[in-house]
Amino acid sequence: MERTLARFVTALRNAEVRVSPAETLDALAIIDAVGVTDFRLLKDALSLALAKTIGEKARFDDCFDRFFHQLAFARGAKSSFFRDIERAELADRASGVLPAPAAAVVSAILHDDRTTLAAQVEEAARASGIDRMAALRDRSVVAAHIADALGIDALAALANDSDIAWSNAERHALRYVRSYAADEIKQYVDTQYRLRVDASGRRALIAAALESNLNRIPPDYHDAVKESVRAIAARLKRGRRRRRRGRRGALDVKRTLRRNLGYDEALFALEWRTQRRQEATVFVLCDVSNSVAATARFLLLLVYELAEVLPRVRTFAFSSRLGEITSRGRSKAMDVAIETALFDWGKGTTDYGHAWLDFRELAGRELNHRSTVIVLGDARSNFFDPRIEHFRAIAHRAGRTLWLNPEPVEQWGDGDSEMRRYAVHCTRVWRVGSLADLERIAATLINELD
Repeated sequence: MERTLARFVTALRNAEVRVSPAETLDALAIIDAVGVTDFRLLKDALSLALAKTIGEKARFDDCFDRFFHQLAFARGAKSSFFRDIERAELADRASGVLPAPAAAVVSAILHDDRTTLAAQVEEAARASGIDRMAALRDRSVVAAHIADALGIDALAALANDSDIAWSNAERHALRYVRSYAADEIKQYVDTQYRLRVDASGRRALIAAALESNLNRIPPDYHDAVKESVRAIAARLKRGRRRRRRGRRGALDVKRTLRRNLGYDEALFALEWRTQRRQEATVFVLCDVSNSVAATARFLLLLVYELAEVLPRVRTFAFSSRLGEITSRGRSKAMDVAIETALFDWGKGTTDYGHAWLDFRELAGRELNHRSTVIVLGDARSNFFDPRIEHFRAIAHRAGRTLWLNPEPVEQWGDGDSEMRRYAVHCTRVWRVGSLADLERIAATLINELD
């Protein structure tokens, strides 16, 4: 039990549930007290000792279920493949020509003895070094070693052996037994990998997101990427607060000397000269059409998360028309506000020229030298008039105009892309396709606006 608990604690830590050595000892005492026969009681008791927050409780529940219940061959074989054969007879005939490990697997499958099958796989897995898995590539290696130890490949050769008078139904059943065993072993190794190396799958996902195109991340993984965006925002905010504390402005020498006349010219009290600066505004314009929607979702989330360390921010979304969505981020839950904006403004055919007209009407008078305009989009206007003159007017009135494009640079200008024509009027143009790009750009923006 101590070894099993140690493995379970490792799985919890990989699932980002913080478990201390003292809590591990508490868990061992709990197991001694409640036993292991009532899994529901055991789960609830261990959850009290090992999971502290709501998020940790959810991850604990998922990890517990997978660790203790998802063993090899949890899913039974399909009986339809054995309908036209005598199972016991086929098991006896196969045992006479198969190596002992393979014969045991065939017999257990045909007799639906999944407990024996699970024990065989567990033993072969330990011998194959399943506890030493450290990377994705290790899964296939371990699965191959387990299959080899159990003689799975011998089943295929047996089913295809023309010297043995198998009936068609028996050959079909043997081929299914081989396929079923291989699939169960692979699923078991995948489950154990997630428990031992990456219990929630988030590490591999976030690592991939940091390097790959945000638009290609499946929707099922968006929640995990959103958590990564929030973590990026938290790091940037902490850095901004440290810089603010370390900088207090320029020393006002005259006021300092006057204030310290009573201290025999010792400078006990310092006076700092501050300059009232005109309020800056950041205008964020996001293309939320299908081709850019995923990147827009994460950029808007990052902007909303950084609102307290950025100047005044106004956000806009567009595809065929442009509208302001600033107030939605204040009145609704952030995720709901973003999804609503993507749904409301992501309809229709993308028309950048019309978006510039709408933006000038909504906010054109507020643009000045303290304004920063950030555009996220691929600049593909579906061959509508790009209205370069209107974008040039926006860029001319703003202090800075920054463009973030999810497409590779070599595609700028191809087909209906107007990126190269817009780029000449921008202060800076970035290619943004990953979380790493978003973090770098956000850090640069915060430094420049500070």
